[in-house]
Amino acid sequence: MKRIFLLAAIGLASVKASVAQRFIHGVGVGIFVEDAKMTDAKGSFSFTYSPRLSFAETENTSVSISIPLNVGFSGSYNSAYSNGYYYEENTLGYMINVPLMFNFNIGAGSGLGCEDRMGFFIGAGYAYHVGSVFETLYDVNGFGYIDSHTRSSTGPAANIGLRIGVGYKKKRNIEIRTSYMRGVTSYKPHVFGANCLFNF
Repeated sequence: MKRIFLLAAIGLASVKASVAQRFIHGVGVGIFVEDAKMTDAKGSFSFTYSPRLSFAETENTSVSISIPLNVGFSGSYNSAYSNGYYYEENTLGYMINVPLMFNFNIGAGSGLGCEDRMGFFIGAGYAYHVGSVFETLYDVNGFGYIDSHTRSSTGPAANIGLRIGVGYKKKRNIEIRTSYMRGVTSYKPHVFGANCLFNF
């Protein structure tokens, strides 16, 4: 699966040089919430880099393919020494979410000559997700503790959002996107995301 995404990234770069009408970059931040059966829910603050190839453009619509790379971090670390016992709680973790998305765009951020103030998009694709997974386990005395390990999953993904045109002739835009991924392999997580990006 990693090879598929790598090939897709190489494909985006090569198409840019040949038949692409526009190649757009976006950077921003987001929040991801991951939940799965038998694991604890986890929220992550993420940084996002989103390359997007826009084609089949009209005056205010287009079709695009993008690979938004999301890298997130979560958790906390606490330790204490009391009554002769040392206590430690470490829930520091990471996550990487990389979907391959096909979107239909309308309004701001769609066509090269579009000067609309507002725009919208909706799309679907397939995603790869990897990161720290936490499970609450219990020892023979009934005391709970958190076990951490790395798991990965792949599955279908969807996103929807809006864009607000800014700058000269609205050539750049601010993008607000929500996304969902349903993992169908390994531990089968539900991954919800909300991102805010600046596209240029």
